[in-house]
Amino acid sequence: MKVTILCSGFGLGFYTPGLLIEAGLHRLGIGTAVHVFENVLPESARTKVDQNRKAYHDNFKIALMSQKIPQDMSESIDPEALEQLLTLWCEEDRRHFICLSGHWLYVLEQYRSRRNGVPLHIELLYMDSTPSPSWKNIERYRPQFAEGCGQLTLFDRATGSISCYIDVPVPLVPYEEREHRLFIHGGGWGMGTYRDKLDELEAAGYGLDIMLYNDDAPDAQAGSRRYYRMDPHWRTWQTGVDGRHIFPPFAEVHSDEETLYRNQEEYHLLYVRQRRMKAIVSKPGGGTMTDSFASATPLIMLEPFGAHEKDNADLWEELGFGIRYERWVSEYGGGADILEKMHTDLLEAKKRTPECSRLIAQRLGLYSTQTVPGVKEGSR
Repeated sequence: MKVTILCSGFGLGFYTPGLLIEAGLHRLGIGTAVHVFENVLPESARTKVDQNRKAYHDNFKIALMSQKIPQDMSESIDPEALEQLLTLWCEEDRRHFICLSGHWLYVLEQYRSRRNGVPLHIELLYMDSTPSPSWKNIERYRPQFAEGCGQLTLFDRATGSISCYIDVPVPLVPYEEREHRLFIHGGGWGMGTYRDKLDELEAAGYGLDIMLYNDDAPDAQAGSRRYYRMDPHWRTWQTGVDGRHIFPPFAEVHSDEETLYRNQEEYHLLYVRQRRMKAIVSKPGGGTMTDSFASATPLIMLEPFGAHEKDNADLWEELGFGIRYERWVSEYGGGADILEKMHTDLLEAKKRTPECSRLIAQRLGLYSTQTVPGVKEGSR
């Protein structure tokens, strides 16, 4: 029985976690299919997404203002693309879904109607601690959108708890073995105030790993700085040669060398670098929190992208997993001791937290943790 994972390219926090969950389900022996919302939009809408990505990177105020504009995404869907997708789902008898973005709810509503009473198992997976814009928008137009669906919030602001975490199959790095460096980025679209902090962080004695976006260029005299980039020509709605969606192609960038992008099948290469850092410096998006928890890497949190990311920051700070940049500087002088304590708190929390792919498979009725003598734990 194939599990359909519904992602969105409006932010990598609604895409990369979906691929990590897919990899986790594969490790349990469960088949999957991933779909990205932009593939049911017309080409003109995908062009608009690209234009917004650049505008939001260039001007964070524009990005913040965009959240206040109500959007009914059902009006933007390409009818022909929708029909092709629904036909495929019917032909393959798709019944199990994991949905990471509220933009998909109209499509699921149409599919449920077409299946005429066939039981569907839909898990709505919330990547932020309170509803992000796609969920707020769907609630505005369809207040009962979650009826008949399971709901799972990874990091829940309302209860102050962690329901589960998304695993990355890469070994943790002990804190004492980590480089005295910070990874600095602005989420998948390069938004926020991260570029304003570089000189201050370097002056505090840290080496800096910095994410570049669009046509940003590395310094010719980098000093302690290293630069990285996701392939600027790659888009979440594209697939690899085997027809599957892939993790963002990623590479270290040098001003005098050709950049050769690559990726891995089960995880994103940004994570491989972040797990070696003393901390991640970024706005507190859901995807960044996912990486922080999985790698036990503290967050130094910059200005949030809207109310949901403010709630993310509040939760991470209350749990002892992160600290706001201004507080880290004013109260701790930008020191590493408080970061190590956060790393320890993250490690302890991770030990007692269930893994997301396994938990969702159980909720979908596709996996059991009952152990039978002589049989490996887990069964489909």
